[in-house]
Amino acid sequence: MNNKYIIYYWSSDTQNNSGEGILGNLFIYDIKRHFKGFTLININKKEENHNTFHKKYILNFIGALKLWKYYLSGHKIVYVNYLPIWNFFIFLILPPQTILGPITGSLIYNQKTLLNFFLRRILLNIAINISLLIIFWRYKKILFSTELLKTCIKKNQLKKVYFNYALKSFRGFSNKKTKRNIDFLIYHRDHNNKNNSMVNYFIKNISDKKYKIVVIGDKINSNNIKNMGYVDRSYVKKLLQRTKYTFGSSENLYTLFVMDAISKDVLIFYDQDLNDFNTEIEYNKMVPLNFKNKKNSLKFLLDYISKSKKNSKKNFFKKKKFNQYFQQQYKN
Repeated sequence: MNNKYIIYYWSSDTQNNSGEGILGNLFIYDIKRHFKGFTLININKKEENHNTFHKKYILNFIGALKLWKYYLSGHKIVYVNYLPIWNFFIFLILPPQTILGPITGSLIYNQKTLLNFFLRRILLNIAINISLLIIFWRYKKILFSTELLKTCIKKNQLKKVYFNYALKSFRGFSNKKTKRNIDFLIYHRDHNNKNNSMVNYFIKNISDKKYKIVVIGDKINSNNIKNMGYVDRSYVKKLLQRTKYTFGSSENLYTLFVMDAISKDVLIFYDQDLNDFNTEIEYNKMVPLNFKNKKNSLKFLLDYISKSKKNSKKNFFKKKKFNQYFQQQYKN
């Protein structure tokens, strides 16, 4: 094997039942497609389960340091995930010319206490600004999974940035007619940065007889739901094909789960604070709710679904293209 045509990469997650894993696999596929003739080798030999402290906060530093060995040997190297914008240490210690996977994160935070406000609003902003300084200093082209950080970037820097890479996973709209015997399918992540209050309020305040509710991801303790744990994306899509309604994340409008829900013609209730980002997919079953006023939102939701509303607006999606980003990495 010719060492010149080997790409060594670090991926913290390649599982098909997590957003990071799905996005990472999509990025690896694009690397293979644009670096024809190269062999890709993942130097992360052992992946861990979801949500461990070691995986989220320690393992990524180990990966960044391990890449130095292959960089110093003259190889092309790739850091796939985990790449949250606040983690400026990662962007600082990665070897020069590392090909970066999609950067994630946003300025949207879940304010619960004064301490939470300080950590998320003040320290997070400082960390993000440090990361952006490092990124624009070290890299010619930058890839973001969403456009939630667009307001943080200067106008003269926007030409270096590609937004909404996550939308590449969208596979179009389905017109398949199936029996919808799941009223609500909910993707739940038990994480401090996720705002689950609207979903939890909804589950707590509805009848356990009237609606069939299925939860995937982290368990929700309630008698009126069925917990299925973490399941593969292919199975999630099958569940969505049988689903009438779901909730979007209040952190990011176009999550992979929401895009799969759109593709399966599921009605989605989402946080109205994300209205400014509802621009990429024109879908006639996106219904905004005021997640801050849960009582009124629940009343509106129950009234809405009881009236079987129909919308004649056509669905539309403009495919995102990222070839230039990968072509630039090939030239480096």
